[in-house]
Amino acid sequence: MLPDRAEAPARATGYHLSMQKPVHALLATLLATHLTCQSSAQPSTQPTKEMAEIAAAYAAKVTASAVFVSGRTLDSVLAEELAPTRPLETLIRPFLKFDIDRENRTVTCRLLTATAVAVATKNLGCTLVHPEFPAKGLRTREAPSRADDVPADPAVWPVKWPLGDRLPDVTTEGTPEGVDMKALTEAIDAAFAESPTGPRVNTRALVVVFRGRLVAERYAAGYRADMALPGWSMSKTIVNALVGIRIAQGALDPDAPLAVPEWNATPDDPRQKLRLHDLLSMTSGLAWNESYDDPQGDALRMLFRSSDHGGVFAQQDQSQAPGVKFRYSSGCTNLVCRILRSTFASDADYWAFPGHALFGPLGMRTAVLETDPSGTFVGSSYGFMCARDWARFGLLYAGDGEVAGRRILPKGWVAKSARSEPCSEGRFGDHIWLNADPDGDGPRERKWADLPADMLRMDGHEGQYVIVMPTEQIVIVRLGCTKSGGFDLHGLAARVRDACRH
Repeated sequence: MLPDRAEAPARATGYHLSMQKPVHALLATLLATHLTCQSSAQPSTQPTKEMAEIAAAYAAKVTASAVFVSGRTLDSVLAEELAPTRPLETLIRPFLKFDIDRENRTVTCRLLTATAVAVATKNLGCTLVHPEFPAKGLRTREAPSRADDVPADPAVWPVKWPLGDRLPDVTTEGTPEGVDMKALTEAIDAAFAESPTGPRVNTRALVVVFRGRLVAERYAAGYRADMALPGWSMSKTIVNALVGIRIAQGALDPDAPLAVPEWNATPDDPRQKLRLHDLLSMTSGLAWNESYDDPQGDALRMLFRSSDHGGVFAQQDQSQAPGVKFRYSSGCTNLVCRILRSTFASDADYWAFPGHALFGPLGMRTAVLETDPSGTFVGSSYGFMCARDWARFGLLYAGDGEVAGRRILPKGWVAKSARSEPCSEGRFGDHIWLNADPDGDGPRERKWADLPADMLRMDGHEGQYVIVMPTEQIVIVRLGCTKSGGFDLHGLAARVRDACRH
């Protein structure tokens, strides 16, 4: 079978929350540096080579997951994730080349002198090939299919939403009580609307759940209700859930020293005092550079150059005492994933764990959590689900860890996760974003004062959102590919909330 081949402009963007500056400037810097070096008597510098390698790795990984996990086309990736938005990015077009080998399930990206390859595994998504972990071995990595997690009793599975996909028939059951469908439709229209002058929002999917009922959903052309789409940093909350389940199983003690060999090599290493909460709240005090513009940044080095993502964070020095400063860190999440791995007797059990303990019981049949080259889940960034499955996951947090009578998370785990450390000023709990009051009755207001104080938020790169309003019994899922922060999330949340308390 001949591989698909394409040349196209690229945009290398990082895995980060919407508040952070995207890494698409990396490719622009790469080209500028490359052209400067080419026009001078000096040879190309090492940073240029590193930037090319990172950009190629990003493009290969994003494309592989889009093609082999989501079932999208290369053209759609080039038109959205890799679309040029700056003049210099357009100039990169001649340098970027793809080979998609569908028979061997690999994507190769070449940029200048750099080459990166991503390979599809069996039910574990796609992984970048690394010198320590060649494609042949990665291709055999396997987790059980979602069918293995489905209860055998047909009377239980699949039936009605949320455990199944059979929705109420409005002709016989009527429109949802308490919902202004006209106002809700207008809110959804606004979420898909494109400005004639501003950046494209590229909303792909939107789902609204009210009082447990799926009351509205819409998909852009080319996207389907059963298409697994990236959550990027929303994946961090999946890790929160897996930790809670593993603690309930008695396999993980939140108060025990952490299984991090890098910290236990020296008896007086101060990092030995850290506990699981310090990592989940991102208040460990370890140094970290989450910048996606800096080719020497820790996040880029971790995601696109390392084989052991959690190990990159484990090697960081402790620059502050724990609890003093909130420092957002994707590396922190991946170290938690590596700690989780150490609690299993085999990798097969570890790779099966999310499906058996979380995805299957919730009816999330499209969910995939990808691994780094070493085999550890990349919980910082690489979770994929369809919009309905993200909504099911949101229901878990709206219902204190219980959905449709099934307790998945230990009782009280969600409430515990929603308590913020003072240094995060009400913004962050244990791997989930908050809208909490930062100072009680003090002068500072919460982020969105007009929205509920108990609102929880999962937030991912390029506009992936799950909004959970437990008191209001509302869950909103929005998936898309929005550049430059052009999506009005607050407006969507406020309009849906108003339409669902009519």
